Amino acid sequence: MYFFYYFPVGLDLRIKRPPSITYFLSGLCALIFILYHQLPHTYGWRLTLLIFHPDNPSLATSLTHIFLHAGYLHIIGNLIYLVIFGRLVEDRFGAGRFFLIFALSAMAGAWTHTGLTSLWSPQYLRYGVIGASGATSGLLGAFLVRFYFGRIRVAYWIFMPLQGVNRVGRTQVPVILGIAFWFIYQGVYTALQYGIEGVQVAYSVHIGGFACGVLLSLLFGAAPGARSEAHLTKARRYFQQANWFAAQGEYINYLSLRDDDAEVHAETARAFLCSGQTGRARYHFSRAIEGCLAGLERGRAEDIFAAGMKAIPGYTLPGREHLDLAFSLERSMKFLSARQAYQNYISFHPESAETPFVLLRLAGLQERRFNRPREAWSCYRNLVDFYPDDSWADYARAEMDRLRGKFVLLGAQGQ
Repeated sequence: MYFFYYFPVGLDLRIKRPPSITYFLSGLCALIFILYHQLPHTYGWRLTLLIFHPDNPSLATSLTHIFLHAGYLHIIGNLIYLVIFGRLVEDRFGAGRFFLIFALSAMAGAWTHTGLTSLWSPQYLRYGVIGASGATSGLLGAFLVRFYFGRIRVAYWIFMPLQGVNRVGRTQVPVILGIAFWFIYQGVYTALQYGIEGVQVAYSVHIGGFACGVLLSLLFGAAPGARSEAHLTKARRYFQQANWFAAQGEYINYLSLRDDDAEVHAETARAFLCSGQTGRARYHFSRAIEGCLAGLERGRAEDIFAAGMKAIPGYTLPGREHLDLAFSLERSMKFLSARQAYQNYISFHPESAETPFVLLRLAGLQERRFNRPREAWSCYRNLVDFYPDDSWADYARAEMDRLRGKFVLLGAQGQ
């Protein structure tokens, strides 16, 4: 007996939004499975009406049959494929298009099975069809088109007794290779099932669903998104391998297609920092902040601004934008970053009309948040010395006198 089996356990791609429809459909399948097997005759349940019968097909049952499953292995297998691949498909296509792929693939699979069975093995038309295999096959087809560049983490079992091989483990395989192997497997069994007694899996459902998923994904415009995300995925892989220049090239290729992606601008900045190109990193940090502010993601903009200041000495933004984020950092109680932002602004914009006020803000931070009254006094002194005619100069003199008295008191107390 020779045996090889594998199933997916994860992907190397990121999900941006919670896949609510995927989880809802998974939960609905699990709930109906429990009702079907545990409460078949209670409270008037007639879930057998959901079965698709090829000898008496209907549009309704070509969809509803996906919610029934024969046993635990049947439903667990379908839910694994639905959750692992469905989350990415829903995330990139959106909830509405994801559901269309799921539903129409299930229906296409059921009618494909009916057509092929009628042609080659009409004696099997009397057997009903249940399970979400057609729908999940459609998701695989859409996944192949949209994520051909990805990798699938699979668990496998190889059993070859005559060679003394009994091996289990996990590995990563390219999406194209993994799904191509799956499709060939389905095609071979589809060809074999007709005319062979005892085959209880409607493999032709998988073929029809898969083809429908491929066609719908192309209709929904998956190709351009796949092309751009392929560059991004390669860039992240190169970055993880510390291949900075290759990563930079792929990030730039991605941004040439999606220049509005603020998060990727931030990633690109880090890639340039790793190779010591602070000028390019400065540009991409600024573009990332600009994109976050345009998307009303102020908290994220603050974080990227803080990261830029930490990584690049003296990092500043155009005057008004820099101050706006500096004040925002202080309001958000990110005091260390706010202090750095004020210091950078004062150093690089000494002639600005806003600088005296920034010195006051910095003095307040130094005294109240960091308990450094002498640094605060120094800020007031700079304001008085360099901006003696400013409207805040008199206030700064008064604060200097107050702090001078405080120093005398502390000195008298031996502190």
